[in-house]
Amino acid sequence: CIYVTGLEQKLHFAQVFKVIELLGYDWYQNLVHVPYGLVSMEGGKLSTRNGNVIYAEQILHEAIEKIHEIINEKNPDLPNKEEVSRQVGIGAILFNDLYNQRIKDVSFSWDKVLNFDGETGPYVQYTHARCSSVVRLAENFDPSNEVDFSVITEPDAIFLLKEINRFPKVVLDAADKYEPSIVARFAVDVAQAFNKFYNSTRINVPEENVKNARVMLTYLTKKTLSDALELLGIQAPEAM
Repeated sequence: CIYVTGLEQKLHFAQVFKVIELLGYDWYQNLVHVPYGLVSMEGGKLSTRNGNVIYAEQILHEAIEKIHEIINEKNPDLPNKEEVSRQVGIGAILFNDLYNQRIKDVSFSWDKVLNFDGETGPYVQYTHARCSSVVRLAENFDPSNEVDFSVITEPDAIFLLKEINRFPKVVLDAADKYEPSIVARFAVDVAQAFNKFYNSTRINVPEENVKNARVMLTYLTKKTLSDALELLGIQAPEAM
């Protein structure tokens, strides 16, 4: 049993679990309290007792509307704008919540949450969409084909491969510690590594074996980001 509540209830659950142990039930060892910090809106503490409440549904709707406005500015011809706005708006809120270590207090800021360039959900989703575009435009690319990875020699590409390779350990670590922020921060690390590789290395080159290797690396990045976001309950748009 995993009890997810505010940090202020830590002592209470420690006492409950101890009582169960003293009663002689050996399953007390399978009881876990997962505490989390407080959330404040632009510096103001949220409190149900004091009537300072903002409902999650209200925040999600507002996030979707704000993302829709941003997409209208950045990519007005994007197909399925409404659906993409929903995916990115909801993803932005979830990612902001899960990116911080759960035990720490969080100050909610719209500018930070909806930033496409920071350590945010939209940034990771946008990187995934960029990877999707590269793979889509690569002629005759098939991820099931054999690829010669020995031609991957650029430092930024090698670093990206090493980041992707951390994924299995990251997932196990997050599960062992009941800490989703480990997955969220990994997703940002991979997105940052890919964007550095993307800006420093030409992918669509004349040499077929080099191009295939770089496109495959892009495909692996796309798959890793998609899987990491899925673990966090966030969708990964193919275009943004």
